[in-house]
Amino acid sequence: MKITHDFHIHTSLSLCAKETATLQHYIKKAKELGLKKIGIADHMWDATVPGARSWYQKQGFDHISKIREELASIDTEGVQVYLGCETEYYAPEHRIALNEAVAEQLDFVLAPNSHTHLAMPKEYYEPYQKHADYMLRAWFDILTCNESKYVTAIPHPFLAVCCPYSYRKVMQIITDEQYRECFSLAKEKNVAIEINPNHYAHFSLAKVYEDEFMRMNTIAKECGCKFIVGSDAHSDTGHDKFHYAYIAASLLELRDEDFADIAR
Repeated sequence: MKITHDFHIHTSLSLCAKETATLQHYIKKAKELGLKKIGIADHMWDATVPGARSWYQKQGFDHISKIREELASIDTEGVQVYLGCETEYYAPEHRIALNEAVAEQLDFVLAPNSHTHLAMPKEYYEPYQKHADYMLRAWFDILTCNESKYVTAIPHPFLAVCCPYSYRKVMQIITDEQYRECFSLAKEKNVAIEINPNHYAHFSLAKVYEDEFMRMNTIAKECGCKFIVGSDAHSDTGHDKFHYAYIAASLLELRDEDFADIAR
């Protein structure tokens, strides 16, 4: 089994990324890591969808599409570059912040259920059950909304981003049966599950195997889901822990056929 892709990369067009997050850097890094395909997934909130925070009002389709100009002007050295986005969950309308006209112009779409720092009311942080219930509701909304046919993968599933406490506390109260319901739907919708190497960094092999992410991904595999690897890189150091993807994939006993090619 060889990992030949990274479908979750942010350039400096994502306002939370560093200036060092350039397309040229990522192509060079892809060559070093033996990656044949990379997916640019800058943050995006479609201007036609209400509810965007001020930060996201600057992250529309026109903004992230600027990367096309850079791509046309450089040598990709044989690395295939796909242009997608990481959009958001919009709870009031039980949908993602993307319309079909824009989705048709993208190679792939990532839609997280775990950007709770952006979308979830702060009072839902405690008790932990409310936080878990929010992400479970988001999962089903993302995969059943009208735009769900464009969702090609769920990035960092159930990792509550920027949580004021360990996100593993929330994952611990999600039952195996709840995960099975989520991943059975993902399998039905042909939506891949991301393995993010950063989840496993600094763990011993024994600790990785016992971790909540391994429990979750084992259930996803049992449900027949396909996987992708996504570094979620935001800077020139974004691939420093990429080797952990191999550790996780090996412990899950993934084969080449377990990985999805999510580009349309």
